[in-house]
Amino acid sequence: MADSGRWSAEDLETFVRRVFEAHSTPKDIAAEAARHMVRSNLSGHDSHGVIRVNQYVAEIESGDMVPDARPAVLRETDATGLIDARRGFGLYTTAWALDWAMERAGRQGATVVAIRHSTHTGRMGEYAERAAERGLVALVTVGAAGPGVGLMLPAGGRQVFLGANPYAIGIPADGMPPMLFDGSTSTIAGGKIRVARDKGAQLPPDCILDREGSPTTDPADYFAGGTIVPLGGSVAGHKGSGLSLASALLGALGMIGDPDPTLIRANVDEKVADARGRVGGVLMLVVDPGAFGGRDEYRAMVGESLSAAKRVPPREGVAEVLVPGEVEVNNRRQRSRDGIPLPEATVRGLAKIGKRFGVALPDPLD
Repeated sequence: MADSGRWSAEDLETFVRRVFEAHSTPKDIAAEAARHMVRSNLSGHDSHGVIRVNQYVAEIESGDMVPDARPAVLRETDATGLIDARRGFGLYTTAWALDWAMERAGRQGATVVAIRHSTHTGRMGEYAERAAERGLVALVTVGAAGPGVGLMLPAGGRQVFLGANPYAIGIPADGMPPMLFDGSTSTIAGGKIRVARDKGAQLPPDCILDREGSPTTDPADYFAGGTIVPLGGSVAGHKGSGLSLASALLGALGMIGDPDPTLIRANVDEKVADARGRVGGVLMLVVDPGAFGGRDEYRAMVGESLSAAKRVPPREGVAEVLVPGEVEVNNRRQRSRDGIPLPEATVRGLAKIGKRFGVALPDPLD
C-alpha cells in the first residue's frame, strides 16, 4: 500500500495540537506532545509519530491518561529526583523531567531522575538527543515487566513478561551531530509493527511470533495475540531479555514507597490471576562532561572518534559508514524539505479523529 501523500511538519503539528486541546489538554502540554510526535516523523521514526494520535486520545477517553496533569517532584537530593507524572502526557512529563535534570547536572555534574506513573513516553532518543545538543551526556530508559505485562516473551519463556523497554544514549560531539543510540530490547518495536500494518507490508523474518508461538512476518498475527521476539532472537535472545528486564528494574526505582504501584494499563493484561512482581518506570541519567575536566575537550575527543568511525572503509554494497544518529539527521533534512509521508490507513485514522472534534486534517503538499 503506497503512501497517500506528504504533509508539512508545521501543518501536522498544528493539527495534532488542536486535537489534544479539544480533549482539555493545556496549550503548552498539547504543543510539546505535538512537537515531539511530528519530530519523530521528521526523524524517520513513524512508529512514534502521528500514528499515535488515536492511541493517546483513546487513553484520555478511557481515563488511563489525565490530559491536564502536571508532573511534581516528590523527593530530591543534590543529585537525584523522584518525579510523579500523575498519569499525564508522558511526552510532556519526560521532557519536563529532562529540563529539571539538565539544570541540576550543569550545576553539580550529574543527576539521576526516576519517574513514576508515566504514560507512553514516545521516542526515547528525543530526550537523549536534546541533552547532547546542550553539551551533556544522557542515558534514558523506560521499562515494564511482570506477569501479563507487555507483548514480549522472556528468553526461553512461553508467556509475556516484558515490554519493548528501549534505551537511548546521547553524547555531544564537536563538528558533528551528537552520537545518538536509540533502540528497543526487542528485535522490532511495537510501533514499527503498526506502521507495517498501515502500509500493508510484511515484517522482516524473526521479529514476531503468532499466538501459537510460530514465526511469522504478518503484522496481523501480532495484533491477533502474537508476541515480539527479544533482541538476539533464538541465538542470543538472553541478551535482549536481560537488558529489557534491567530497564524495568531501573525504572522501578521510582516505585519505592509508592502507595499506588500500578503500571499504565496499555499492554497490561488485567485478567492475570497473580500480578505480583510487576515493575516499571522511567529512569534518566544526565552527566556534565565539565565535571570530569571540560565540555570542549570531551566534545573534541568524541568528534575525533566519530570521524575515525566514518573513515572505516564500507563493505561491498554499502555507500558509507554511518554513526548512530546520522540517519535521523539525514531524515529530518529530507523530510523537512519534501514533507512527511503518511500511509493511507494512518491518514484515514487522523481524518476520522479530527472530524469527531471539528479539527480538519490539512491537505497534503502533493
